[in-house]
Amino acid sequence: MPFSFKGLDHVQITAPLGPETETRRFFTEILGCEEVEKPETLNHFESIWFDIGNQILHVGFDGDFHAEKRGHPAFEMTNIAELMNRLKEYAIPFEEDHNLPGARRFYTNAFFGHRMEFLEWQNKPEAMMTVVEKLSTE
Repeated sequence: MPFSFKGLDHVQITAPLGPETETRRFFTEILGCEEVEKPETLNHFESIWFDIGNQILHVGFDGDFHAEKRGHPAFEMTNIAELMNRLKEYAIPFEEDHNLPGARRFYTNAFFGHRMEFLEWQNKPEAMMTVVEKLSTE
């Protein structure tokens, strides 16, 4: 039987060593994610994990941290307008981008300079759908 991809299990981004409080605040208080307890066998890694819907996001702390300016995670959202309002409440800057047909999206560099994209599909073009998405619309 040939192998096949099921999707992403998790993604890891980095943060500078030390600011665990700011990391937790950004993902739990501002973005509303739940922190996930790591397996005991992985507790020696300096990281915090968060539930972001269908995947887990790992934030690893690195003494040689460099923010990603181009490579970035893109988080698919529901009610993106509410998230934008939340970011405004916390005075977190973001920039809306209207270049992706069928989606409302924005970028922020608020998490230690990392580029992060948030988007909500309103009318996802078939060309942008995965095989699984195409099968579920038939």
